[in-house]
Amino acid sequence: MFEFYFTYWSDLPADSGYDTFGIVHLTWLAGIAIAIVLCTVLFLKCSSPSQDQFQKCSPLSPDQFPKQISSAQDRFLKTLAGIMLAMEAYREIVLIVTGHMEFENLPLHLCGLAIFAEALFAFFPNSFLGEFTCVACLPGAASALIFPDWLRYPTVNYMNLHGFIMHGILVMFPILVLVSGKYVPHIRRIYMPVLFFAVAAPILHRLNAWQGSNFMFLNRPSLGSPFEAVYEAYGYGVYLAVFGVTVFAVILAMYGGIGLIRFILKRTSD
Repeated sequence: MFEFYFTYWSDLPADSGYDTFGIVHLTWLAGIAIAIVLCTVLFLKCSSPSQDQFQKCSPLSPDQFPKQISSAQDRFLKTLAGIMLAMEAYREIVLIVTGHMEFENLPLHLCGLAIFAEALFAFFPNSFLGEFTCVACLPGAASALIFPDWLRYPTVNYMNLHGFIMHGILVMFPILVLVSGKYVPHIRRIYMPVLFFAVAAPILHRLNAWQGSNFMFLNRPSLGSPFEAVYEAYGYGVYLAVFGVTVFAVILAMYGGIGLIRFILKRTSD
């Protein structure tokens, strides 16, 4: 069962992994969804009476930040941050010890950067990290769970376990931030995540060209993603354009969805 636990993908036997949307993948997704729901319910039960009253008066208001959350909720978020940092450190240590630490394994993908952004937000909340966490990290990590590029690993392998558990936490964290009202994004701050991508993308693109890496999938699509068909049919230029437009559309959709929920809650509370 643990025979290939520390085995890197290049040393695995053929057909060691499993299929996207196969029974193993869907089981992981269902388990993560259940865990997020249960943790969200537990998280909300940790709210204080004064916080409940505040949220009833100002549901998902983006104009008051930082909002007070209970000490138990604050500890919960900081614990998640600590778990993410420990898991990433463990992954890097295993890669180093097994001799497979390469430049492309640095945490410079969107989800790798999200680990540090969410951890920083847990201890030092601010608007920039809040916007980035809720409208970029959340959909990015969710997309990675739906179209994971680590399915070439067997189920009981540290990279497979790390992939699902880490991305599950990366999705859970901003959901807890949103439902608690600790931070609520607003479309007028859309320049913050856009600015991040405008600065990070050219830098990572140059790094990719220098080292042959593929951070943020700027050089080629992720294995198993829908963008593979675009890349193969129309080439790199069209792929990059479609990818960029999709990222911006997802950010807009996040703002739209959060704004709609805020509008509904406000109408309900009036």
